[in-house]
Amino acid sequence: MDQLEAYLTQETFGCGDPIHWWYDKLTSNQWPDLARMALDYLSIPATSVDVERAFSVGRQTVSLYRHSLSSDTIRASIVFGNRCKENLVDDRELVELLRE
Repeated sequence: MDQLEAYLTQETFGCGDPIHWWYDKLTSNQWPDLARMALDYLSIPATSVDVERAFSVGRQTVSLYRHSLSSDTIRASIVFGNRCKENLVDDRELVELLRE
C-alpha cells in the first residue's frame, strides 16, 4: 500500500494544527513523501498580496524608459530598494562607496 492509500484508510479526525500534525508525520518518517507534499500545500500564503506587491514594485522599476534592463539589474534594484526601505543600508557607507 502506498503512502496516500495508507493515509486515506484512516478514520477522519479533528486536527488543531495541520502543519504541526504533518510535520510530526515527516519527522517520524511515517509518510515522508506525502507529508512533504502536504506541508508544501499548507504553507502557500492564503492571499496574493505579496505577489501583487512584487508586481507593483516591478512595474515601478521597469518603466517605459528602463525596459531594456537585464533581469540581474532589475533584481538587484528591487532588492536594494527593499533593503533601503527596511533601513538595512548605511547611508554614510553607501556615499563612501559611490565616491570610490
